[in-house]
Amino acid sequence: METHPSTPVHDGDLDTRWRLRENQWRRKLGRLRLGVEPIEEQLARYRRVTWALTVVPFVVGLMFLSLFTVFGRPDIGLILITILLMSIGLGAWLDYEQLARRARCYLAERTDYLREKERLPVGPMETKTTSEPG
Repeated sequence: METHPSTPVHDGDLDTRWRLRENQWRRKLGRLRLGVEPIEEQLARYRRVTWALTVVPFVVGLMFLSLFTVFGRPDIGLILITILLMSIGLGAWLDYEQLARRARCYLAERTDYLREKERLPVGPMETKTTSEPG
């Protein structure tokens, strides 16, 4: 999406390209809603959910481990915990990290777009005039 420095970029072209990119980002970010609330707040909420998806299987795993230990087979309990329950927490953290990485990339691209938009010269229809006292 880089343009050559000598190529003039018009405000309309930049806005059109950004709208297309933003639609692509909407699909990539999935659960994050762009423009509704700050992305940082949404990520904080997903981080709390990820912690819940880690703690709840851990507690359930402890219950299974104690149950299998009572019946003399803690090894089966550990295997069950490892295969079924730890994968839930691990999957939640991997998904959160992927979502956070994509959100950081989106925010960086959005910052570049806003910086480029500020850098563009004022168009002929948007010229600012000042009246001099005469």
